[in-house]
Amino acid sequence: MGTLSVNQNKLQKRLRRLAGEAITDYNMIEDGDKVMVCLSGGKDSYTMLDVLLHLQKVAPIKFEIVAVNMDQKQPGFPEHVLPAYLKELG
Repeated sequence: MGTLSVNQNKLQKRLRRLAGEAITDYNMIEDGDKVMVCLSGGKDSYTMLDVLLHLQKVAPIKFEIVAVNMDQKQPGFPEHVLPAYLKELG
């Protein structure tokens, strides 16, 4: 495994851990909640969805995630990217 992969894995673990701690500390998600994740196409919203999907699998509570595409009509951003990504995720 290359240095880049190792660093990405460390960052991913750290983000997931810190997000989980914040969610717990501030009671942000409770059992049975439905969480809407609004994707704009930026790295931050992709990362948030990835973190929440992982936490959904390992959390001691059950919650639903609904991902939606927020099309901001940014010039040069291909319209098909986000819908295709969400469809791929299921």
